[in-house]
Amino acid sequence: MKKALVALAISSMALSAQAGMLVSEGFDDVSALESKGWVLNNASTPGGATSGWAQGSETVFRALSGPANSFASANYQNAGVGGTLNNWLITPEFSVGVNGALVSFWLRADAFAGTSDQIAYGFSGGSSALTSFALTPAMTVPTSGWTRYSVGIAGQGTARFALQYTGAAEFSNYVGVDNFLVAEVPEPSTMAVLFAGAMGLMMSRRRKRG
Repeated sequence: MKKALVALAISSMALSAQAGMLVSEGFDDVSALESKGWVLNNASTPGGATSGWAQGSETVFRALSGPANSFASANYQNAGVGGTLNNWLITPEFSVGVNGALVSFWLRADAFAGTSDQIAYGFSGGSSALTSFALTPAMTVPTSGWTRYSVGIAGQGTARFALQYTGAAEFSNYVGVDNFLVAEVPEPSTMAVLFAGAMGLMMSRRRKRG
């Protein structure tokens, strides 16, 4: 059974390699994101004491993986007192193939009495203009640990994906994002071949036990 699980894991890795990684970011250096094509836009009103997305702080919580501060963070001071948060983290432009793409990322918030941190996310057709994104309703980010989110995009063409840190500043606290990936969805025939190979190894293992 363990060999079968290993085979499935190998197949999964092969599938990822076959599909192709469009965006991969671990946030080791948030200050370098813009040079990679990311757009950081803090449109909070009024402006606050902190400029926008910044390097994570390990004194608040540790990154999901890698160096302890290797995540992007935002906090309630992105807006001024009594203000509204509107802080955006936007990916580089990427191309979506005929089978679409899958976006995955991890979020975590820091617990503080009377506060909760809100994130909305969505796609544009390649523009980084804030009004071009179709966003989900804002959701409350868990404080118990890093939580993974994934969302698919169908069709072909160019796209960008955005995270929006939103809500009333006075009722918000601190949020982080880590391990951000955008991967092509592989051809169905490729997926079928890999799955069949894994199943074949499982059947072989069962016959040896008989």
